[in-house]
Amino acid sequence: MAFQRFSDISVSERILNSFFLMSIAIGYFFSLGQIYFVHHGRDGEPGLSIDDIAIAYHGSPDQTRLAAAIKGPMAGNLKNPSDAEVILNWIDSGGKKAIYQKKVEPILQRDCIMCHSPDSGMNLPPLTNYENVVKLTTADHGPSVPSLVRVSHIHLFGISFILLFVGKIFLLCDIPIWLKRVTVGIPFLSMLLDIFAWYLTRQTPGFAYLLVISGAMMGLSLNYQICLSLIQMWMPPDDYKSLWRNMKVGSAKTGSTIYTFSKKYSPIVWQNSILMMKFLQTQAIKVMSGRTPRD
Repeated sequence: MAFQRFSDISVSERILNSFFLMSIAIGYFFSLGQIYFVHHGRDGEPGLSIDDIAIAYHGSPDQTRLAAAIKGPMAGNLKNPSDAEVILNWIDSGGKKAIYQKKVEPILQRDCIMCHSPDSGMNLPPLTNYENVVKLTTADHGPSVPSLVRVSHIHLFGISFILLFVGKIFLLCDIPIWLKRVTVGIPFLSMLLDIFAWYLTRQTPGFAYLLVISGAMMGLSLNYQICLSLIQMWMPPDDYKSLWRNMKVGSAKTGSTIYTFSKKYSPIVWQNSILMMKFLQTQAIKVMSGRTPRD
């Protein structure tokens, strides 16, 4: 029995697979944005750094959880930038209840309570009263083990399914078998390494480098699968093999190869787009006339 390739599947399957892969790719870049907005500024410096990642999982004994949030990801939620200084000064002064009720509580009620309350349904520390807020004015030791366990099982179940579906599509690619086996395995290994790095970083901040490297490995291998699958899915096999040979030869002549590729491949993309549109038009006519297509 011959192995199945992209040339063996219907246009409907190609459309379905393509939209799925593009959605995953777009979702991945949104996840990078999520990482930035959640962790940036934790070290008091603008932008995202390795220190921000270390603080997110190891904590920072030099500052409290509330101060780390005010200086970092939550700073943009305060309508008045000067309110951050009010809250930080209250923390430094010992977190007295009278000052909280007079200066801090109105700020939290106005800008924070919408998300930081049990009614919001979000997994965020409640800021509904003094007792809840003062708990966050102790030294920041990072997330607790139970909270990491909760997030770990969600990541393992959810991301594993994504990697499985992307990998099943990638298996239809026509590439050396050793490269295919390595490529489908790297994302899973990187995911496991990334999650274990959370717990290691919680104990030793230096493991934040391992966390970043493992995340980068998963992202690169995942997007390699997506890009190669989309190319081979719509490009004729002979043209893809020709492109592959040109890319090898072009390693010494990069500029010339890029020009040759774009000159040759642009008409192919256009032709395939026209063919796909004609196919969809034909299928729509058949459905309207009562003759349901097979796929």
